[in-house]
Amino acid sequence: MNLNSNQCRKVISQLHTYYKDFYSLAEIAYPQSIPFRSNEYYLYMFYSCLLDYGMRSKIYHQNLIEAYQKYPQLFSPKAVLTMEECEIKEILVKNVHPRYPNVALKKWINLSKQLMNYEDISEHLKKITSATELYDFIKSIKGYGQKTGGLLIRIITDSSICHFKEEMENIPIDRHDIEISYLTGVVDTMNLNLVEIKSLSSFYIQEGKKQKISPSSIDKYLWEVGNSFCNKKQCDDCPLQSLCNKKGSCL
Repeated sequence: MNLNSNQCRKVISQLHTYYKDFYSLAEIAYPQSIPFRSNEYYLYMFYSCLLDYGMRSKIYHQNLIEAYQKYPQLFSPKAVLTMEECEIKEILVKNVHPRYPNVALKKWINLSKQLMNYEDISEHLKKITSATELYDFIKSIKGYGQKTGGLLIRIITDSSICHFKEEMENIPIDRHDIEISYLTGVVDTMNLNLVEIKSLSSFYIQEGKKQKISPSSIDKYLWEVGNSFCNKKQCDDCPLQSLCNKKGSCL
């Protein structure tokens, strides 16, 4: 895999120019009844990010909100661990529609067991004093991958609950981000292994810092352009249209 600094800078610059004045960007929706930065808010976000693989993300989060409104116990670690597995799976399948129901069930139960170790997860997050410590904490909770864990880290960091001012060390890279990077010439292949995906993530952060653009902003820009333009095949209106070698078709 080869990384093109010049193209990466152009991508970041054009996305920043387009999105910098957007008030609400790449936000993860959650039920309005949940107070922001409350323990319930963070519990919901831990569950929310667990199965968010970046595919049809807005639909997924709307499904999740509706599931919460009908089955709030599904987002309480203590309540989940009193439920029968078949009941949990039925609720997830009928309401959340995960791509892999058995995997989703296992992850949901394992996360609930992990979260039971914390009487108040928001109080634990307040004690975290560095970006590295937050990364290690999320990594220690089994079930999160590069994409889902990175998304959760961004949500927690942006909420400013942790006691540090460092920026994110990684941004989550999914299939859409890789395709965008390939079509704009940032990378020369779409077949990236885990090590290369991590390198691409670090590359975006490195090039963004040269332009004084935060990792969180770059993450949001990539997510938004993929969701708002690539997924809808609105190539002619895309802020990356002049850079994208789409060869007649969108992602």
